[in-house]
Amino acid sequence: MNKIHFTPIHPGAVLQDEIEEVGLTQSALAKHIGVLPKTINEICRGKRGISAEMAMKLSKALGGSPQFWLNLQNNWDLSQLNETSFQSIRPMAA
Repeated sequence: MNKIHFTPIHPGAVLQDEIEEVGLTQSALAKHIGVLPKTINEICRGKRGISAEMAMKLSKALGGSPQFWLNLQNNWDLSQLNETSFQSIRPMAA
C-alpha cells in the first residue's frame, strides 16, 4: 500500500494566500466577517487556529466550504503531535 506523504501547512498560510489573491487586506477581511483585525493577523501568522465558527465565516466570505478550513486545521494539529508520546497506549479489546 502506497502512502502519500505531505507536509501540512498552517491554515493561516493558506488564508494569507487567499487574502492576497483576491486583493484584500487582513483588516478588510476582519471587518467584513465581524472579527478583530488582530484575530485574522494571528491566524495568518500561525499563532491562532481556525475554529468551526471561523471556518464558516471564512467559507462565506471567501468561498469554498467550512470543511476545507477545518481539514487544514486538523491536518496541522495532527502534524504537530509527537507520536512517540502515545506509544504506551495499547489497543483495547472490545
